[in-house]
Amino acid sequence: MTELEIVGASAGTDSEGYELRISRLTIDKLGVKLYDRVSAVVAELVANSYDADATNVRVKLPLKTLLSVQDQELPDWIVSVGDDGHGLTPAEARAYYLLVGADRRKTGAGALSRKFKRPVMGRKGIGKLAPFGICKRIEVISAGGPETADGYLTSHFLMDFDSIVEEDNDQPVPLPPGHLDNTYLPTSGTQVILSGFLPKRVPDGDVFMRQLERRFALADPEFAVTVEDIRQPGDDPLSMKTFQIDVVESTRIDLTQRPVSLENGSNLSVTGWVAMATESYRNEEMAGVRIYARGKIVATTRDFEQRAGFTGEFATRSYMVGEVHADWLDDDDDDDLVRTDRQSILWESDKGTALRNWGAEIVREIGRLGREPRREKVKKLFRQVADLERRARARFKDESVVKVALSLGDSIGGFAAEDELLDADYVEGLAQVILTVAPHQALVTAFQDFERTRTGGAEPSLEELLDLFGKTRVAEAASYAQIASERVQVLDQLDSIVFDTARDEAALQRIITEAPWLIQPDWTVITANQSLKTFKVAFENYLKREHKLDTTLAIEYESKRPDFTLVAVGGMLHVVEIKASGHALDDSDFERLFRYVDALRKFFEKNTDMAAEFPRKWRIDLVVDSVALKDPMKEQAYATVLATNEVFQLSWDDFRNRARRTNEAFLQARDDAAGAARGIGVRNRS
Repeated sequence: MTELEIVGASAGTDSEGYELRISRLTIDKLGVKLYDRVSAVVAELVANSYDADATNVRVKLPLKTLLSVQDQELPDWIVSVGDDGHGLTPAEARAYYLLVGADRRKTGAGALSRKFKRPVMGRKGIGKLAPFGICKRIEVISAGGPETADGYLTSHFLMDFDSIVEEDNDQPVPLPPGHLDNTYLPTSGTQVILSGFLPKRVPDGDVFMRQLERRFALADPEFAVTVEDIRQPGDDPLSMKTFQIDVVESTRIDLTQRPVSLENGSNLSVTGWVAMATESYRNEEMAGVRIYARGKIVATTRDFEQRAGFTGEFATRSYMVGEVHADWLDDDDDDDLVRTDRQSILWESDKGTALRNWGAEIVREIGRLGREPRREKVKKLFRQVADLERRARARFKDESVVKVALSLGDSIGGFAAEDELLDADYVEGLAQVILTVAPHQALVTAFQDFERTRTGGAEPSLEELLDLFGKTRVAEAASYAQIASERVQVLDQLDSIVFDTARDEAALQRIITEAPWLIQPDWTVITANQSLKTFKVAFENYLKREHKLDTTLAIEYESKRPDFTLVAVGGMLHVVEIKASGHALDDSDFERLFRYVDALRKFFEKNTDMAAEFPRKWRIDLVVDSVALKDPMKEQAYATVLATNEVFQLSWDDFRNRARRTNEAFLQARDDAAGAARGIGVRNRS
């Protein structure tokens, strides 16, 4: 019955009443504990309709609604599932429906449906309890048996959860009959009406239909299910369709010729397919491979229970979808391998283990088939979310550098996980690496092409040489851009952290060892060469031997506090002396400083070969905020070493401003170089 029809009903003669014979604990465990989703409960009732030879099932419920009603001004919701199947007479209801836990396929109900001989989905005899997972009251109205002049004899009874569990466990539970019980209705069929709901939410129409559709894989044109939203009675009903997922067709594996092999050598037939989805799982309904027996879902798996760590694990568990049909998991003449809630199977059984081993090969194969399509998809997605092509063309006017940037983007972005590309910081980090490396990679490629031309016997052309020089300049400009940008950031941090809060000479000395370009802005890693290391060792020994000074010189950071930091650049040796911020150079400070001036003079005079490594000689860079010399002789001596450029003094404010000004000029030089490189690129293309 798709509608509850009472017009023309007449009285029957069956008055034995109804009893539910079941443990109260079973009611709780099999109903409340196993089914807590509205769609799962509706699916169990739809499956019962299928087994009853229904051709049309009509579901009515409020979509997008919390079923439990506390506000008395709101309606008391109901959920109903009605069908036009063969229905049940009162006697049949007592014999089959109200006998919980009996295998219906081994009782009078049989393994095939009465009219259409469908392989029935039900087996355990507990699906009727599923509604107790979401509600407290189940009303059943079913008209069946042979058609009579008065119509079909009707059974009508109610099951109330609280009343059932209050009874003694060992006694049958009497169920109150409804007003249509033992009457006749003009059409056969069953209607189940649920009410008294727990706080369960019905999702919106799209989600509810996905949840319902994924539980069935039926190719029966004589079975239709529609869903009506009782909150919107004027809307067209939704029709249950075959569950669909968009897949990459090149990865589809047809399972028809892929049987599952048992240890005894026999095979178990399997049909269906497995493939990689076009996108990673966007909702739980599309996740994984659905396993069906007799057209109803019995399990869902993302990896066929493979242990973690297999090749392609992330992609497989994020993209593999499909449907496997294996009716032998629910064989009439074998052990029941389906878990009661139909969320999994008994994987440790002989057949379950065979299916897991079979699935391992499927997982490996689908991983191989899906690897390249997934990478192609992620490459395109990365280009899009990183805006890579536009940014590359804005930065590099040389088309070959742009192509290299896009190629690097494809290589690096293709290995990202799709969900990682939703992280703006992650994408930006990759893009910055690619745009920084691209000019250098283009230069390397140009050198390789130039070398292949030369060694191949051909004379490189002037155009090829110009192209090589142009790419060199682009690469240099990119390097300058990165270095200058980082230096300005360091200066900002220096202002906000060190100089506002610290008076620690050791910390400031360490900063110089880590960033000697603060003293000499054109310093690079290349200038920190072996000559500087040789000088450090020799001069430390000389100071100890000739001047009795146990001095530590630093080229890079050392755990022991250094007395001076050495920086070599542009043919000059810089010996850096740092005083804490706010300190004034006094007489004792100058005496110590002058001893080192004298030592450097004599060392360079005696060691001419080593001095030749620094053609612009040496200078002590003294960073101190002020000078407070009281001895006139020391004042005069200090003025002399400043005049001869043996000592160069600057305050911390001067130090910071000089470093910032020089490096900001470096940024401008970078921009100028980039403009020149663009000009070369234009000439190369013309």
